[in-house]
Amino acid sequence: MIKSIKSALMQITSWKTDLRVIMAFLFGFILLGIDGYPYLKFASFVRSDVQALELFVLCGSTGYAFLALFLGNLLLMSNAPFVSETTTYEMLRMGKKRWIDSKIIYIVMGSVIYSLVLILASVVFSCLKGTVSFRNEWSYAMQELAFKQPSYAITSFRIAFSERAFVSAVNPYLAALLTVVCNSAYSILICLFMMTVNLFSTHNFGWIVAGVMHIMGYAIYSDSGIGIPMRYSLFCNGMPSNFFKTETGFNVAGAVCLFLAVILILREACFIASRKMQV
Repeated sequence: MIKSIKSALMQITSWKTDLRVIMAFLFGFILLGIDGYPYLKFASFVRSDVQALELFVLCGSTGYAFLALFLGNLLLMSNAPFVSETTTYEMLRMGKKRWIDSKIIYIVMGSVIYSLVLILASVVFSCLKGTVSFRNEWSYAMQELAFKQPSYAITSFRIAFSERAFVSAVNPYLAALLTVVCNSAYSILICLFMMTVNLFSTHNFGWIVAGVMHIMGYAIYSDSGIGIPMRYSLFCNGMPSNFFKTETGFNVAGAVCLFLAVILILREACFIASRKMQV
């Protein structure tokens, strides 16, 4: 396991010279700005400051924003299983199972880092637009959205966040932590699906499969007539606010079991696929 972790860390240190990685983060920043700007305008309109983490929390629990933000993570991991000129040497040194584990660890680390960087970017965007508070309490603007959902927020600012239960139950810092955990867990699973497909195919078609799964998840979330309950959707489980809606039947224990089961299944599938790789 130590060798796998070291291999994953070495891969992350190469990010500063990887154009694809740089583009993935820039893409995430742009989408965060586009999706978050209406909320900052709304807060300015109601003459409210903005809690430093609200923008990230809102984007991580709003379907259309989450749909867009994940695309940066998808680009970041699009070349999974990250085969390079050193792959043969790594497999000989570590063995195929440890090599696969190193790629899974890399996906976990990369997805969490992507979320953490978006937190930092959301704080910067909020500071640039208006007054920011670091107090551990929701701003007037967020409470106005969550508890009243005024019609002018939708008509004039095209923003909605009627998550009364979520805002009532947790403070901003805990909400941000839950958003990182849920968003990252979803990203990890989808990227593992992508890696599994790429290992079984001769071409990198995994990003297409991952993209379709992502869009299908949003369709379930937006109730587009697919007929699948939201609690069975990986996409919907990736947004923490859904766990505070009693009517949807979300269950934390069930989500954790689903996450672990899918991880183990995909890990085993990757092991099987790696056997055909020439060393």
